[in-house]
Amino acid sequence: MFVSSRRRRHSPIDIWPGFVDALATILMVIIFLLMTFVVSQLYLTDAITGKDEALSNLTKKLEALTLALGDEKKLSEQHQAKNTELITLLAVLQTQIDTLKQEVDDHQAEKILAVQKSKTLAEQLEDLTAQLAKLTAALSSSDTKNKEIDQELGALKLHLDSTLTSKNEELNKLNSELQTVKDKHNENNRLGQLRSEFFTKLQQAVGTRSDMRVVGDRFVFQSEVLFDKGSADLGVEGKKKLDQLADALKEIANKIPNDLSWILRVDGHTDRLPIHTKFASNWELSSARAISVVKYLTEKGLDSKHLVAAGFGEHQPMDGGDKEEELAKNRRIEFKLDQR
Repeated sequence: MFVSSRRRRHSPIDIWPGFVDALATILMVIIFLLMTFVVSQLYLTDAITGKDEALSNLTKKLEALTLALGDEKKLSEQHQAKNTELITLLAVLQTQIDTLKQEVDDHQAEKILAVQKSKTLAEQLEDLTAQLAKLTAALSSSDTKNKEIDQELGALKLHLDSTLTSKNEELNKLNSELQTVKDKHNENNRLGQLRSEFFTKLQQAVGTRSDMRVVGDRFVFQSEVLFDKGSADLGVEGKKKLDQLADALKEIANKIPNDLSWILRVDGHTDRLPIHTKFASNWELSSARAISVVKYLTEKGLDSKHLVAAGFGEHQPMDGGDKEEELAKNRRIEFKLDQR
C-alpha cells in the first residue's frame, strides 16, 4: 500500500498522447480549412470563368446590337431624308396646284364654255389636293408605314404628273380658245366701229329718205330704189345710189387693217306675192337682184373677195301685213358689213 502510493508520487505525468491528439485535431482542422479554401477557390475560379465567358458573350451581343443600332440609325436617317424629300415634293406639287387653281379662277370671268371647263378642272384639282392632305397626314402618323407611303407617293406622283400634264394641255387649249374669242371680240369691235362709220358716211351721202335707212346693223334699200317691179336689172337712179354706197365703202375699206377679214353681204328680199316673170320664184328674183348689186359694185372697183350675194325670197319679212305699204317694206336690198 505504501509502496504503491510512493510509486505514484514519484512517477512523471505523461502528456504526450494528449498533445499528439491536440496536434492531430488541429492538423485535421487546418487540412479541412485548406481543402475548403481550395474547393472555394476552384468554385470561385469556375464562377469567375463563367462570368468572364458570359461577359464576353454580352460584350459580343452589345457590339452586335451597336452595329444593328447603327444600321437602324442609318436606315432611319435615310427614311427621314426621303420623307423630307417627299414633303418638299408635296410642297412643290401644292404650289403647282395653287397656281393652277389661280389660273382657273382668273379664267372664270370669260365665256360660258371656258367657265364650265374651269369649274371641272378646279373640282379635279380639289380632289387631288384632298388626296395630298390625306397622304401628308399619313406621313406624320407612323414611320412604319414609310414603305407603303413611298409606293402610294410614287403612284400619286405619276398620277399627278399625268394629271398636271393633261390639265396644262387643257389649260393651254383654254387659253388658246379664250385668246381666239378675245381676238374675235376685238375684231368685232373694230368692225363695229368701221360699220358705224360706214353707215354714217352713207347716210350723209344719200340724205334722209324713208326708202333708204339703217335698221340695226344693216343698211336697207327698198327694191323700188334700185329695180323696176319684177326685174333684176339696175335702173339709172339705182346705179347712182350704189355709186354713193361704193364711194363710202371704198373709203372705209382703206381704213380696214389687213389682218381683219371682212365682207359686204348683199341680201335680196321680196314680198310674198306670186310673180309672173322670167323668174320662177321670189327666191330666184331676190338672188338675181343681190347678184346684180354685187356685180355693179365690182365694176366700181370693189374687190370681189369682199362681196357676197344671198337671196332670201319672201321668207324673212320685215312686216307681216297685207297692205301695199307693208308689203313694200319686205321688198328690199340689205347691206351688212360683216366678218368673214
